[in-house]
Amino acid sequence: MSSEVDGRVPPVTRRLSTALAGLRRRLNRNHAATVTPGMWATVTAASAHRTLSLVDRLIRRLDRLEFGEEDPARLADLFELDHLITQIRHNEESLLVLAGADSARVRRGAESLTDVLRAAQSEVEQYTRIEIEVADLDLRVAAAAANDLLHLVAELLDNATKYSTPDTTVTCEAGRDGAGVLIRIGDRGVGVDAGKLVRLNERLAGTGDGEGMLGLAVVARLAERNGIAVVLKAGEDGTIAEVTIPAKLIVVANTVPEPIPQTLPRRTVREVPPALADRVRSAVATMSRKPVEETEEGEFQLREGAATILVRVRANPPMVNVLAPVRTGVESGEPLHARLSELNAELPVGRLYWADGTVWASVPVFGHDFQESHLKLAVHVMAGLATEMHDRFGKGPAGEEP
Repeated sequence: MSSEVDGRVPPVTRRLSTALAGLRRRLNRNHAATVTPGMWATVTAASAHRTLSLVDRLIRRLDRLEFGEEDPARLADLFELDHLITQIRHNEESLLVLAGADSARVRRGAESLTDVLRAAQSEVEQYTRIEIEVADLDLRVAAAAANDLLHLVAELLDNATKYSTPDTTVTCEAGRDGAGVLIRIGDRGVGVDAGKLVRLNERLAGTGDGEGMLGLAVVARLAERNGIAVVLKAGEDGTIAEVTIPAKLIVVANTVPEPIPQTLPRRTVREVPPALADRVRSAVATMSRKPVEETEEGEFQLREGAATILVRVRANPPMVNVLAPVRTGVESGEPLHARLSELNAELPVGRLYWADGTVWASVPVFGHDFQESHLKLAVHVMAGLATEMHDRFGKGPAGEEP
């Protein structure tokens, strides 16, 4: 009979238990004298750096898998994994911020403000609900502050999506504010009462009692580190976060010096990429046997199975959105929003929303690094999504007519 069955403890287990007990006694005896906040910060930062190293290796591996994958279903799974890993990296970098360590990512030159905001959007779980508008595309963020601003905005966007109505849009608008830049993040939801708003702003300013959400603690640290002001305000039907970036962190595109390379490469002719709309038009043309149909609003229209699909291109910031009408002639109301929230919670990609009497399905494709394969995947996903949602939209949670 084995020792696990007859109750006897194996020798290896006894030795391990004795060693652990001795270690526990030593830790308890010396805890007050040896463990300091500085030590915990060092341990936390070291652990986060080790995890980030593994995450970066995993992301590079996924990128190679995505590049060589042609099956749309498996590619969609890889994209979802990629997004989840990006969120893990964001959480580990939050630990670095709280530990007082510098960002694990290093930038050599100033970054476009549009790119910084888009990267922040990609780190948010509900990124499809976010719309970004940048008034001046020449604005850039100094290299030393780009990563911190990206992380700060991502935290605020994440809070806005989590504490607002699921079927609504979170807006992120950026523009000049004197010599600096003002970023306004607005959501639509129940909002925050005046008393709590005061306490949250005190926390952001570093004068509060320490209570509040972990994300705001990260925002406060990053804002203090870079001289950025963050204030929460009550909106008409939600909350607005205003981020004021000082002039010292902003540079204009034509004044940004190129980073000095370690070795001087041979001079090459730089090919100017075609406009995003032209690239999308060419990609859509390869998906349809008929000539590309273009609406009066500049949208490209094609049919995939039984679904009518629209491809919408935005230049500021660069964005491609794949859309399909799910139901027309639908009136807005509480039952509608409840049903949209329920269905959105089940979607692995994309979202449903109501506009002008029509329920739409939407799958975004980032335009900054536009790939034809990404658009083909989005169209393929949309064809199945539109058909499925049309069948399910008029039914209750259990699939029965309401």
